[in-house]
Amino acid sequence: MTKLQLSCIAGALQAALLNGTPVCQAQLARDLYRITDGVSRCHVEYHQLEVPQGQEVVLADLSGPGKVTSFYITDDTQVHWYPGLVLKVFWDDETEPSVQTPLSDFFGAMGGNTIDYQSAFMQINHGCYTCYLPMPFSRRARFVLANDGGRNYAQSMAYGVDYEQGPAFAQEKSRLHSAWHRSNPVKNGLHVILETQGRGHYVGNFLQVHTQFSGWWGEGDTLFQLDGQPMTHTPGTEDEYGSCWGFGHTYSYLYSGCLQMEKGDTRMYRWYAPDPVRFQQSLKVQIQNQHNNGAPTTSDADDYTSVAFWYQEEPHQSFTLPSFHERTAPTRAGESK
Repeated sequence: MTKLQLSCIAGALQAALLNGTPVCQAQLARDLYRITDGVSRCHVEYHQLEVPQGQEVVLADLSGPGKVTSFYITDDTQVHWYPGLVLKVFWDDETEPSVQTPLSDFFGAMGGNTIDYQSAFMQINHGCYTCYLPMPFSRRARFVLANDGGRNYAQSMAYGVDYEQGPAFAQEKSRLHSAWHRSNPVKNGLHVILETQGRGHYVGNFLQVHTQFSGWWGEGDTLFQLDGQPMTHTPGTEDEYGSCWGFGHTYSYLYSGCLQMEKGDTRMYRWYAPDPVRFQQSLKVQIQNQHNNGAPTTSDADDYTSVAFWYQEEPHQSFTLPSFHERTAPTRAGESK
């Protein structure tokens, strides 16, 4: 598939995610001729950026009503992001961010370790980190870069936010959210990917697994607690991420990928674009850590890190990003608890 084809599909999927339109009906080519009341805008910067330890800077402060259509960022380390950088995004006048993740992990470069890939909504190519998830807002959108690490940050950085301003977004209530979790090691055989209250839909995640186990580690199912009702989504980790009977090889497709299979490390992603997980009251997403089918790990538990993406109406349940020390602590995979 060419980059042009992928870009067209990503645009069509944006409409599907926000409006609930089946992907098969959201054909970009069908609507390409339509003229709307929107006006395209772009915020672009390229310069030396300094973020002192413990401080933060505003990357972009956008006026609405509007919708972010793409966001890219890079610095002159090219593929070695400083892990102390945290991306925060605030919608409208909220005081707590709806997006709060390590910058590199937001794009799937977990722990700053970059692997190039293409998917429907995220991609990394030659040091260019790009997100195509649509991000509507009514009054204001603030993109903030914080430094909670152990040193000052100073690099040459370029970034751009493409967005559309228009009255159609003034009444839109859906807002993008993203949260980071790590279980080092997993306790009681369950890693929490997402836990929220309100009304919305879950659209995807990145998952990094580090194991000391010499055999197949991925017998764990994905579990939903949807409006208080339990649901098993897939009977095995690889099934959730677009493969069966193990992963076999690395791949990156529109909705799912396995980007890494080496030295006990496996990195995966899943987009629920054709099948968003809709909830009216609450949603909790967990994945089991099992080496033997039906038996949660105990003394041989693995190290799981995830980034979840979902849309919901405000206000959202408060979530806290673990400290830099916790995020970067040496793995405890395989240690007895």
